[in-house]
Amino acid sequence: MAEDAAEGTERQAIRNDLSGTVHGPVVQAGTVEGGLHTHIHESGLPLASDVHAFTAVANPPRLPTGRLWGRDDDLDDVVRLLEAPPDDGFGVALVGMPGVGKTELALHAARRLRERYPITWWVSAQDGVAVTRGLAALAHHLLPGHRHWRTPADAAAWAMDWLHHHDGWMLVLDSVETPSDVAAVLARIDRGPVVVTTRWHVDWTECRLAARPVEPLPTPVGAAWLSGHAGPDAGDDAHRLAAGLGGLPLALQQASAYLRAQGLSCEGYQRLLDAEPRELLDSPAWTDVYRGNPARSLSLSVDAVAALRPSAVRLLKAACCYAPETIPLSLLTSEPQTSVGQRSDIELLRSYSLITADCGSVSVHQLLRRLLRSGMTGEDGEAALACELLRSALPEDPFSTVADWPRWLRLISHTEALDAFVDSVGGVPEQAAADLAGALHGVGTFMLAQGWTGQARGSLTRAAERRTTALGEGHADTLASRHRLGEALRALGSLKEALAVHSATLDARLGLHGAEHRLTLQTREALAITYKAMGRTGEAIVQHEAILRDRATALGDDHQDVLWSMHNLALTYKQAGRLDEALDLHQQVLERRTAVLGPDHPDTLRCLHNIANTHHDARRYEEAVAAQTQSVADRIRVLGPEHRDTLRSQSHLADSYLAAGRVSEAVALHERTLAQRERALGPEEPDTRRSRERLDAAREQQHRAAGPDGSP
Repeated sequence: MAEDAAEGTERQAIRNDLSGTVHGPVVQAGTVEGGLHTHIHESGLPLASDVHAFTAVANPPRLPTGRLWGRDDDLDDVVRLLEAPPDDGFGVALVGMPGVGKTELALHAARRLRERYPITWWVSAQDGVAVTRGLAALAHHLLPGHRHWRTPADAAAWAMDWLHHHDGWMLVLDSVETPSDVAAVLARIDRGPVVVTTRWHVDWTECRLAARPVEPLPTPVGAAWLSGHAGPDAGDDAHRLAAGLGGLPLALQQASAYLRAQGLSCEGYQRLLDAEPRELLDSPAWTDVYRGNPARSLSLSVDAVAALRPSAVRLLKAACCYAPETIPLSLLTSEPQTSVGQRSDIELLRSYSLITADCGSVSVHQLLRRLLRSGMTGEDGEAALACELLRSALPEDPFSTVADWPRWLRLISHTEALDAFVDSVGGVPEQAAADLAGALHGVGTFMLAQGWTGQARGSLTRAAERRTTALGEGHADTLASRHRLGEALRALGSLKEALAVHSATLDARLGLHGAEHRLTLQTREALAITYKAMGRTGEAIVQHEAILRDRATALGDDHQDVLWSMHNLALTYKQAGRLDEALDLHQQVLERRTAVLGPDHPDTLRCLHNIANTHHDARRYEEAVAAQTQSVADRIRVLGPEHRDTLRSQSHLADSYLAAGRVSEAVALHERTLAQRERALGPEEPDTRRSRERLDAAREQQHRAAGPDGSP
């Protein structure tokens, strides 16, 4: 048969008389009547559209596992997307972190669909060269023995044309490292089904693929996997180990192999994981012939990011210094002048599946966190960066800015975890230690404001210790932490300790600032409040009156420090039985705070509570009930139903009910308050203990009021 490179030819073949070059199988019997067409490229290649595959073929890198743990729903979803893709789509991108089982899921999907797609071609897609090589191999399979391709790129181009013109195939682009490489392939093929496995979280819909995240396995599934090798008695130990491995299938597979080979328990493996995570997870001895090990898989991704943006890896390691839970995005992007760069780092880490991120938080996988922490030291700089970011992320006012309280709550665990990590690695610079101490001081103050006095004492003690080491005994910041620590000790009822701390802090502040400085007056006032708590009311009144005069002279009548002096003096007057003077001062403070701060400021709300208590002490119980009822309602609305101050108003309202003879209401309200305090503060906090005592007293009065038959 003659060749016509430009237009093709039409010939008749009789008695098997064919001439020219024929590619692929030819079966002919007798005489073929009619047109016989072949289209020939200048290179001697037939057009891809004219070449048909006659045999089924599949070239997976390995067989799928016998059981796809915990992925039945995922597999059903992937198969559905491949059989009936969304409008204008022709495949699915399986996206997830290294070792999460994307390839395994693709292998199972291909096996389930092998009857529907007899040609399943698997391309290793780590880079553009690998993609070209894999597609060129498809071309050579379709035209075996052909030698006319000048380069692998020519063969790959021919294969893409073939895929574009034919059905009955499925293409898997496995382990995609450069999305742009496969984007060009998908644009040229323009049909499917195609499966992409990748760690890249990008907008795959632009390539007409449905993105399907592949998440780590739930802990119960991982525990069942491990129990299959450690035995059904593993129980809680298997759950703890599965949680420690973060549900990562590659790590679970490696751990199972180790347990099987070494006859080790889950508890024993957990001890090794805690002690030497990198050495354990980096060993190839416990993986099969196809898979890598968890440490290597994760390290490759970290190295790839480091080559693009070293700052991103530094930020990732800093995030690993915090608690193993979601991290507020604001903690990692706290500085406005650097937030653009840090946000770019976060986006790159998210794209590489090294973190998960949404609009408000970031998470680092448990296993990656273990690996990165295991190689860190205080001198590397990541822990120092974590301290700096944490200090910068602290809100301004932990006492009064209610809107910031959720932010404080989310920072507590990360502050405590960073404190422990810095202790474990040691050697951080003094500035980092000072930053960490500032964070401990901030969260300790917030805890104190919320009534969590035991936790506050611990955090403020650590803050004072770290500031003493980093800044010195007499530094202003060190003294600030010691001042707050004294307040926490007083709230806990440790009055002698509080007195000693406040006395020493006052001496230091007198030497540093002088007698009239605002901070010195602050500690003088704290000392006077401690005198009052110890029952030394006369000394407390003398001190409070002097402080009020000094502050009013220096700051003016409406300054917040002056109003606090009036507030504390009024409380001391009340304790001394000078109730009219106390009530007058409380009324003045209420008026001024309402004018200066507004009616809903927490300090303003405190005034009505104190007015109610003063009425109670004056035995004006109906006035006390009315004022405290309003105080409870206002504090629930502004602070929430289980804030320390809300529960204090509620407890005092129950006391006023009892004093007014409304015993049943008092008992019911004390019961509710006790339950709330046990839940919000814990069973041993001073407020909780007082609530328990007041409930017992109310029940006793209720019992005394009952008749001989138990009826009122």
